[in-house]
Order: sequence, then structure tokens, then C-alpha cells
Amino acid sequence: MEAPPYYRIALDVMGGDHGPGATLDGAALALSAMPDLYLLLVGDRAKIEPRLARCGIQGELLARTKIVQAASVVTMDDKATAIIKEKRDSSIRVAAECVRGGDAHGMVSMGHTGAAMVASMKVIGTLPGVDRPCLAAIFPSLRGTPTVLLDVGANVNCKPEHIAQFALMGDVYAEEVLGVKNPKIGVLSVGEEDGKGSKITRQALDFLRNQDIHFGGNAEGRDLWDRDFDVIACDGFIGNVVLKSSEALAEGILHGLKDTLKSNFLGRLGGLLVRSTLRKFYKKLDYAEYGGAPLLGVKGISIIGHGRSTGRAVSAAIRAAVRGAKNNINGRIQERMLRLLQASREHEAV
Repeated sequence: MEAPPYYRIALDVMGGDHGPGATLDGAALALSAMPDLYLLLVGDRAKIEPRLARCGIQGELLARTKIVQAASVVTMDDKATAIIKEKRDSSIRVAAECVRGGDAHGMVSMGHTGAAMVASMKVIGTLPGVDRPCLAAIFPSLRGTPTVLLDVGANVNCKPEHIAQFALMGDVYAEEVLGVKNPKIGVLSVGEEDGKGSKITRQALDFLRNQDIHFGGNAEGRDLWDRDFDVIACDGFIGNVVLKSSEALAEGILHGLKDTLKSNFLGRLGGLLVRSTLRKFYKKLDYAEYGGAPLLGVKGISIIGHGRSTGRAVSAAIRAAVRGAKNNINGRIQERMLRLLQASREHEAV
């Protein structure tokens, strides 16, 4: 019997608030869970090698890794474009070069978000037919299945066709990586009726109506959490505001619950009684379940995570990258872009 093919992922080990410790913890978890995973550990060899055994990467797991030297790190004080000239030897850029050169199917970074996007778009490159790659956020909705919101910051001042492209790329990601069958697609607007919204959102609706997707029309802000939309597309400026405010609200709710339950004896007693329920509730709102935000529309897989990511979040991000490679999401995205282009030409001819 043939051994399964390896899916090679370049991991920016030095990125994030807790790298290289948390990133290597996540690498160990991912290697243990996925026997078809091969990791390129990108970063300072002198800082990576002494930690490998301590993180559990040894024996068979170690055999499925390779350290790729990168001398510098992009810090939060650096500009996103630092990877172009000043820090060409940074772990983020070297990870992207691994993808461009064909040594890796995709990259995962918990480091500087802007630098990771620049590296993905400028070093790896954009898929043919994609006007603008977009950043997707995975919302762990209260209905039990995730909602994909995109774009959440890679693009502002979008045209209708850009929003339509975001929706189609999100459709592929939801189906192939998150396992959502026949995802329901919507465009974020101020009301569910077709006539609501700006001229741009209404035109985006027209582009999407003729596509072979499960299209639900306008989606409202509440649909991120408690309705039946699986993918919601919007301008990157709006999406980033929604994402940041939602993250702050979720964290506020969780911290508020903890503080309330610890405030007195009855609160602590009640907390003990509902501990398992609270854990399930926390899991629904925990970003670590999905690991990071995929940058869709680039030639390889690119997953960009939170700077504060734990090992569990890093492992989830690696898992998402492997699923994207296994299910050929880029091939599917290119097919969708071709159909959208044809529909756009037909629309202009009418």
C-alpha cells in the first residue's frame, strides 16, 4: 500500500506574541493529528532546535519537519512593506518564498497581519481571474455552524464585482475547508429586502443572482450570529469594523461572565453547577477553534492567525491550510472566477 502524500505547510515559527513556543506547541499538535502533514519550520534555527524535543517534536514527528533558516522577524513596529526591502530574510517572507518555489502548498503565520498579506500577494502572487485577494474571518456562530465574513480588511472602496468575487471565494472555502454543504451566500446590507443597501451592494446582488450558488440575497449584521447564512460578503472597511467590534464584544461577554461568577459565594456555586454548559458556550465563541483567517485568491494557501494565538489555535490554522490544499480550493476558486467573468460580460451586453 502506498504511503499517503504529504501536504507541506510552511509555518512562520517566529511570528506571534508567543512564538516560537506557542507555534512549536501547535506544530506538535498538528503533526500528531495529521500523519500526512510535513512542516517547514521557518525561523531562527538557533531558537527552534533547542525547543523541538521540549514541545514533543521528536522521533517520527521530527522526521516530518525541516527547519528553514530565516534570520529576522517582522515586529509590530515594522511597516507591512518591510518584507519587500528591509527584511527580505524575515520568517514571513521566507515562508511565502517556500510556497512560491513549490516547496510548500501553503503558509501559516501568527505574525504581523499586514506583512503576511503583503508577502502572500506580492511574493506568492494572485490567482488568475482574481482582481483582489480577500481576508476571511470565521465567526463561530451560536447556531453551531460557522459563518464566513469576507473581506475583513484586505480591501477598501470595493466595486460590486469585487464583493461578488469575495462571495464566490467564501463559498468555496466554506464548502471545501469548513465542510458546509451547499453554503447559503449573502451580501451584507442594511435590510433584507432587495431594494435596500447602497448602489454597490445592489449591483453585487445582480452579479451573484446568475451564479450557480445557493444565494440568499441581502444579509444583515445579526445574520452573522443567529440566522442561516453561511457566507456573507462585504467591503473590507465595513468587514474589519464588524470583526473588531464582534471580537471585543465576545471577549467582554466571556470576561463579564467570569467576573460575575467569581464575585460572591453564590456566584461561585452557580459557576460550578453550570461549568460544562459554560465550556460549550465558550467553545462556540473561541477563535482558536478555527485558527486564523484565510487570505483567499492567492496562488497558494495562506492562513493568518491572531498574534496572541495559543498552540491549539496554531494547530487549527495548520489544519485549515492542509484542508485547503487537499481539496484544491484554488482550482475551485479559479473556476468560479471564470463563471463570474462570463456572467459579467453577459450583463454588460444586455
